[in-house]
Amino acid sequence: MLTRLFIRNFGLIDEVALEFGPGLNVLTGETGAGKSILIEALRVALGGRLTATHIRDAQKPCVIEAVFDLTSAKGINFEEIGEYFEGGTADLIIQRTAAADGKTKLRINGLSATATQLKQLGRFLVDFHGAHDHQLLLSEDQHIRILDRLIDFGTTRAEYQDLYAAFEEVSRQWRELKNLAQTRERELDMLQHQVSELEQVPLEADEYERVKSDLAKIDNLERLSECLAQLLDLFENDEYGISGRIQKLFSPLRQLTETDETTAEMMDRLEEFQSRGEDLASTLNDYAQSMDFDGGTAEEVRRNADIYDEILRKYGPGIADARGFYSRAAERLRLLSDLEHNDAELRARRAELESKLKVAAKAVTKKRKAAAKDLKTTIEKELKELGIADVVFECRLSAGELNADGTDEVAFYISPNAGFEPKPLAEIVSSGEAARVMLALKKALIKVDPIPVLIFDEIDAQIGGRLGTVTGQKLRDISGRRQVILITHLPQIASFADQHYKVVKTTRNKAAITEVLPLDKTARIEELAHMMSGSEKTQISLDHARKLLVSAGRK
Repeated sequence: MLTRLFIRNFGLIDEVALEFGPGLNVLTGETGAGKSILIEALRVALGGRLTATHIRDAQKPCVIEAVFDLTSAKGINFEEIGEYFEGGTADLIIQRTAAADGKTKLRINGLSATATQLKQLGRFLVDFHGAHDHQLLLSEDQHIRILDRLIDFGTTRAEYQDLYAAFEEVSRQWRELKNLAQTRERELDMLQHQVSELEQVPLEADEYERVKSDLAKIDNLERLSECLAQLLDLFENDEYGISGRIQKLFSPLRQLTETDETTAEMMDRLEEFQSRGEDLASTLNDYAQSMDFDGGTAEEVRRNADIYDEILRKYGPGIADARGFYSRAAERLRLLSDLEHNDAELRARRAELESKLKVAAKAVTKKRKAAAKDLKTTIEKELKELGIADVVFECRLSAGELNADGTDEVAFYISPNAGFEPKPLAEIVSSGEAARVMLALKKALIKVDPIPVLIFDEIDAQIGGRLGTVTGQKLRDISGRRQVILITHLPQIASFADQHYKVVKTTRNKAAITEVLPLDKTARIEELAHMMSGSEKTQISLDHARKLLVSAGRK
């Protein structure tokens, strides 16, 4: 429940600290005193929009702090907000501040939070009901949500929603496949070219490095082979090779050796030189033969190297990038190539899921129809007690398209007067009737609604006298299970309060301010008397106020 609400520099409020209790908390006061400002401040604390017009004095900070005791709260996902409860406390302190410079801070138990987080948390904490919230009741979009809160679906709805999620996914894939068919041929040609190009060589880093290494070796061998050929030619060329020229010198030198001993020595050295040259030529020839390589292999290596260079230019920069591109292109090619097969497969799967969905939807509808009958009985009983004696209320279900909620379209119909056919709620009810329908629904939902705090802002529109007493009794019944905070102008309703606060507007330093006064028994009697008779309290109104409290069980 909400245990404390502190407000500073907000609207007409300079500073207010309210301590709320369990049960029914009632706020009364003159029109314009600022009762609704208190509720608006709580909305802002729970992530509502904070504007410059909310801030009373732009030179001072605005502070709103709401404290909740979650000891007995149900329906709150503590896993989502567990970080805010490290100390094991059940207290939840929400604080929102706006500094004079316009900067705002939001905190949950001292830790920073966002407006989105506060809104999500607020949905589990407080259920607001004002004029705007009555409009939500009139929206048929909300009716299925209201009905479903009354139903114990067990696993029925969860099983349906699982099937629907699978159905939607298969439908998405099928729609995508149909869209693909329109551009299939052009994309197929492009993908086939890309995949074929990438499949020319292995897209492995080791293989790429081997090709580059082989290419370097081949280039080296070719250059070395050219050098060896030139050396062999230097020794063995018949016309100008070294061996041939030396051979030509032997005959004249032998003739000279007969007369010149020095020439004989030169002849010996020349023969030795020729012998060594022939040995060297033989060695060079053997080495050249050993280095011979297959021209076809060299050409293949060069071709593969060129292919790798082109692939990396288009799909790189690295082998891993090219391999990733190939995987995606090949998968896409497979998908497009198998389009007709996949289309038939998806259509069959979709039809199978749709058939199962319709069966599951019927099970959901069956539970809704039973709940709709119970809701009709409950709402008619509550509304008759609230003064709409001839009311007919219907919760109508009609068949619609498959969606996440089933196939049901739910709409509330009502006829407040005898002899008239029920019509959609939005077409019939006045604001006062809408408030009473809302109250009746709250009474019906109280056993299943997990939200711990209910706030009603002037639910008593167009209600008075005996109906005010009945409305007060309904609110008291609800407050036995939930904390209720209520703004009312009716003394009959206010008399049922467990805690009663009076909101007054006064003037301080020539400026209007709103103050909130907790009332004891004596002050309550005076306030109820004032509400009944206006500014002048009489003994009759005071006695009537006492009787109201006794009648409401608040002696």
